[in-house]
Amino acid sequence: MSAISRDELKTILLFGVHIAKVDQKFDVWERKILARIAESLSLSDAEKQAMTREDFSLGKGLASLTSDEGQQLLVKTLCAVAHVDGVASGEEIEFIERVIVKLKAQVFVYGREEWGKYEKEVFETLKQVAAS
Repeated sequence: MSAISRDELKTILLFGVHIAKVDQKFDVWERKILARIAESLSLSDAEKQAMTREDFSLGKGLASLTSDEGQQLLVKTLCAVAHVDGVASGEEIEFIERVIVKLKAQVFVYGREEWGKYEKEVFETLKQVAAS
């Protein structure tokens, strides 16, 4: 069984939506990767509706990520979403850096030129979580 809970996965998705909008450019590639993540979570209609109505707190969201695996997946997801359109904006990079500092965890991050690798890693992790 995976150490990443369903609630952590939903929190990670909400962080993904946040980073996609942080630079005021919610482009088609960001929408597509987020849709794929949501699809891989097999969210029910009720869960989707609850997530769209939820007043999401970034601070509470970070605090709810208690597993090392969840924290690692969060950072990978943020990097993947930030990079999916080909370039991570300054706002996206700053946000990722702040998240890493607030996590107070040992999180390895590839150099920005390698962030494209994270998309594959995120979906491999989500596949493993779904199988457990």
